[in-house]
Amino acid sequence: MERAGSSFAISRVNLLVASTQRAVPEGPTDGDCTPSLAQTTKERSMKSTLKALSHHTRLFGITAALIMLCSATQAADLKGKEAVLWSSGGKYTTALEEAYVKPFEAETGAKIRLVEADVDAMIGAVSAQVKAGNVEWDGLSGLDAPYMPKFIKDGLIEKIDVSKIPGLEKLPKALRSDYGVPVLNSVVTVSYRNADNIAPLKSVKDFFDPNIKGARVVSSLAGEAQMVCALALLSDGVSVEELSKGFDIDRCLKIVDRIKNQITAYWANGSQMAQLMIDNSVDYCLCWDGRIIQAAQANPQWKIQHNGGIQFPGYFTYTKGTKNADVLDAFAVYMLDPKRQAEFTKLVGYSSPNPDSVAYLPDNLKPFISVTPEAQAVLTALPDSLLEAMSRQQVELGRAWQAYVGK
Repeated sequence: MERAGSSFAISRVNLLVASTQRAVPEGPTDGDCTPSLAQTTKERSMKSTLKALSHHTRLFGITAALIMLCSATQAADLKGKEAVLWSSGGKYTTALEEAYVKPFEAETGAKIRLVEADVDAMIGAVSAQVKAGNVEWDGLSGLDAPYMPKFIKDGLIEKIDVSKIPGLEKLPKALRSDYGVPVLNSVVTVSYRNADNIAPLKSVKDFFDPNIKGARVVSSLAGEAQMVCALALLSDGVSVEELSKGFDIDRCLKIVDRIKNQITAYWANGSQMAQLMIDNSVDYCLCWDGRIIQAAQANPQWKIQHNGGIQFPGYFTYTKGTKNADVLDAFAVYMLDPKRQAEFTKLVGYSSPNPDSVAYLPDNLKPFISVTPEAQAVLTALPDSLLEAMSRQQVELGRAWQAYVGK
């Protein structure tokens, strides 16, 4: 149950009450909705039915009134309260503010204050706050899945109370966590240009197939090496369980070597990734889906292939020791609304976690969304054990990848 009801919840109850009231026949009535004038035989036969309906209508009205009173009281309880959230900045923070923060503040009277910092600074700050028992950042918005195991192990975030956040059950199982509310779903996969003489990619495996000719682009960044190698090894038949034991870096590079003569460009940042597609500088891209979506909005030739991709949810988490869990609970519920999530997706360019949000998106955006049943059936969710393996080998992978790219 929501700790803090908002006006949208009250509106739904009002509509239900109004609907029920309209269902009662109009006309002269006595106190129990039974016609008080002389009845025809047909009318008299409806008497018992109308009494039963009247009884249930009154009960529903009482229940609805209690719900509205409770919701209004809870909303009033939030007025003047504040929660401080970390956000990574840039386009994500802008989308967070416009789709969620501003309307939430207007409806509840609560305040959500966003602080921006890079990931390393955030980790240091949260660790220091929890250790000192002086939590200043109540929550983290957009904590990527690879960081979750360490944050849980180090006791930096709290387990959420799912009973206070209705709507979580609607999300894909691969995105759910006991320690966070999904706020977006990032995917690393492949895209292709839909044009003559360019073979569509049927899976990530096709990207590494030297027989499928076309100009390719991958990242040159050390930090992206774990993504490239994960996709290369998984597409080559390595199981998730085997990969979780450790990355075979030599095998990864041999897989990439098959198509290295077709890699004509490397991207070093998100803007460059998108621009290479927008300009049709390449035919195939191993990319993050948010940039594929951005490119496709500018150049509709570009298509996405989810089959064989890997997904990384970003989570809204509660810092261990926060004293504003009631505000965080209410904000989490607010963010799960499918219409708001659709607005967030349009602003940020990444899939929101609620599949129901797809119905509120423009048609040209729907094929790119990663939380549909069709996409979830072919995407790979990485377990904590694999995320931990990626973390352990991150430096080693990065060095090997940059040495390979520089040859």
